[in-house]
Amino acid sequence: MKPFLIPGYVYYYEKDNDIFVTSKLHQDIVKLNVPEIKTEFINLYKNKETCTLSTPLTELLHQEGFLLTKEELNAAMKKLYQQLEGILAATIMPTEGCNFRCLYCYESHTPVSMTRRTLDQIQNYLLVQIPKFKRINISWFGGEPTLCKDVVLETNDMIKKQCGVYGNIFTSSMTTNGYLLDLNNFKEYLDCGITEYQITLDGRKHDHTRPHVLGSGTLQKILENLDAISALPQEQYQFKIILRHNLMPDDIDYTWYDDLYKRFKGDERFCVFFHSIDDWGGENVSSLHLLSDNEKAELIKKHINYVKSIGMPCENEKSGPFSKICYASYPHSMVFRSKGQIEKCTVCLGHPENLIGSVTEDGVIIDDSANAKWGFSDLKQECCSCKNLSDCLNLPCKRKTLVEKNNDLHCHQKIYNLY
Repeated sequence: MKPFLIPGYVYYYEKDNDIFVTSKLHQDIVKLNVPEIKTEFINLYKNKETCTLSTPLTELLHQEGFLLTKEELNAAMKKLYQQLEGILAATIMPTEGCNFRCLYCYESHTPVSMTRRTLDQIQNYLLVQIPKFKRINISWFGGEPTLCKDVVLETNDMIKKQCGVYGNIFTSSMTTNGYLLDLNNFKEYLDCGITEYQITLDGRKHDHTRPHVLGSGTLQKILENLDAISALPQEQYQFKIILRHNLMPDDIDYTWYDDLYKRFKGDERFCVFFHSIDDWGGENVSSLHLLSDNEKAELIKKHINYVKSIGMPCENEKSGPFSKICYASYPHSMVFRSKGQIEKCTVCLGHPENLIGSVTEDGVIIDDSANAKWGFSDLKQECCSCKNLSDCLNLPCKRKTLVEKNNDLHCHQKIYNLY
């Protein structure tokens, strides 16, 4: 008989001298109150032991889905992944030009914007797809998407209205540098359905790492925009702004977060997110001091701990099914580039493994086999006992294996698991 194990998403708690076994996936709870049974469970759980179905406890745990073979676990996670089939996640890059010249950016900033013909084909494709899905998510990326405000507003209004006709759940987000996100523009974006924004603020080094294309600083103007946005009454304006900080090895000034917290006065519409500088490509990567995975994890952990200590919400702490799956691994995700290429990941633009289709005069054409490579794949052995299994499904970053050809990775979640 094949060995059985307790999946990493299963946990337990103790109350009134009893043990209650449950999981992130199921509402079922098993209560253990016999001393010998409790001891047997603790040994199985804490020692990560495999076993056979040879006792009443193991039979019960298997029946309730708390004890599985690796094959059963793999099938369960694949079934969980199939829940994403009802989501269409389209990222649109209306331009690849940008008004910033960030030190660590991997993009070429070619001043190319989407033609009317390409935009029409993308809009037509999305309108046809809407009835097929429960949820439609439109994300805006660049370059800098706010340089193409009219395209963003037109497209989002069109998709939002059609979703209203069919009853889809419609969500929309934008990755922007925030420089042109003044109050009037923000209200227009909000009206067309964009309720989540990621804006990078690199602390007191921001003007050095994220200068304007003309060489001037950009932090003050972004903060002025955010101040005006934060003054909008919470009961009337619901949105989420993720303030990303791309950490460099010498980022040790935590007082920056004190200033942010005071600025937004505990407004929970604003949260922070940390990511260490990495080798994303580009001309400047060779001049950057890059850290090992362990060093990155420790650096991120220090910043997370500090913002938690002052009570500021942190996006890194988000958990739950699918919360650590990369957008590129969703079965119906795609990135529409400004010249009509259709890709999966926004970090490895132009790589052959990233290309899954194109926008042509005949419409949108997607290679299903190329797309499928970015989806679910069998779990690694160490995934089985990982506490983030149901959040990740071994899909936090397919770029590592498909593009970088790094097949020696033992755990894609290494950084997550260290904090």
